Amino acid sequence: MRRRIVILAALCGVHMLARSQSMSIKQCIEYANTNNVNIKNARYDEQIAERKVKELVGTGLPQIDASAALDDNVITSTTLLPAVLMGGKEGEFVAVKSGTQYNWTNTVQLTQKIYDPTFWVGLKAARVSSELSAQNSRQTGEKQVYNICKTYYQTIIIEKQVSKLKATLDASEKSLQSTELKFKNGLARKVDVDKIRVSFNNTKSQLQQSELNYKQSLNTLKYHMGMPIDSAIVLADTAVVEDDAAALMDTTSQDFVENRVDYQIQKTNIRVQELDKKRNVAGYIPSLSLTAKYNYQAMRQEINFFNPDYDWYESASIGLRLSVPIFDGLQKHHRVAQSKLNILKATENLRLTEQAIRVDVSNYEIQYRNAVDNIRNERENLDLAQEVYTNTVSQYNQGMGSSLDVVQAESSLREAQNTYYNKLFNLYIARLDLEQSKGNLMTFINKL
Repeated sequence: MRRRIVILAALCGVHMLARSQSMSIKQCIEYANTNNVNIKNARYDEQIAERKVKELVGTGLPQIDASAALDDNVITSTTLLPAVLMGGKEGEFVAVKSGTQYNWTNTVQLTQKIYDPTFWVGLKAARVSSELSAQNSRQTGEKQVYNICKTYYQTIIIEKQVSKLKATLDASEKSLQSTELKFKNGLARKVDVDKIRVSFNNTKSQLQQSELNYKQSLNTLKYHMGMPIDSAIVLADTAVVEDDAAALMDTTSQDFVENRVDYQIQKTNIRVQELDKKRNVAGYIPSLSLTAKYNYQAMRQEINFFNPDYDWYESASIGLRLSVPIFDGLQKHHRVAQSKLNILKATENLRLTEQAIRVDVSNYEIQYRNAVDNIRNERENLDLAQEVYTNTVSQYNQGMGSSLDVVQAESSLREAQNTYYNKLFNLYIARLDLEQSKGNLMTFINKL
């Protein structure tokens, strides 16, 4: 029965591994492009902006409306006619009821803009707004890519840290077993066993915390991808080392301001404000439109509109409608003034964004160079700490060292591992920040 249980558990483990998706960082990004809610909503906003352009185009096409009205004149209107028309005295009037009690009118009306300057300016503004929406969508996508890359690297580095801690824990366990055996044989003291056990427990506790951090980081990655938390995935880019991110290009002679999507958004916003000003100015210009109307009317004393013995009466008209703005209480004047101020404000924001981008690039270059130097130093420190720990354990097993030396060497090794992996994570984040500050994040990711 025990053998069957073991075999069943092994088969279940193999099945779960088979169901796990092995995903590279590019595959995670591709998955997010389809499933991340923020990216999907940004695309919906982009489509809404495109529909608004088409909606505005529709206002320039012929507008045709049809209507039907049924009126019950409960009290018909009264008209005063000169009495002389009916043989009466001049200067007197006779009250005459006019009209029928029931009227049914069918109307079809067409309106077509002939000249309206606000329409063309508004159409340009809508198209620029659509472009702005596309830029916002791109910015949202880049933010999600950055979050995915950051979390992906964090998860990979924690996984490597877990692997190193497991190796350290195995070595510590062997030292503990060896010391316990020496103690039983009278070759070691109880305090030596306790010291090494404390060190073993500390390593074990750190390993458990790292494994917990790995699970949390993996869940965060799934969240940024838009993947269900209960999905099983395995990260494919496990060969993350400092050399992958240590090549820094010479960027001193290049200008990356135009690459930044936030800078492009600011420039587009200026265009939007300028078109808003033109639209307000165009409000001073007269507009001309064509109108055409056709009526089909029936007048009855009784509700018998479908009786073929009674007539229906037609009427039609065609005309031009000219609208000339004369005075609106200076409303348009103040709207134009607001537009001018908004343009000045947008221009200042563009200048501020440009300055911020140049500062970002300069600072992130410094940060990245510092991270490259740090990781090289920490790599050397980690190798030295590993060598010291290995030699100390070997000497202790040969009876040439103390348990305190082993405990101190193991503590130094754990500290060196923590520092190294923290610096490695900082290196990758510094590279992401640098590429993002230059507007090259997507190009950088595509080259991985």
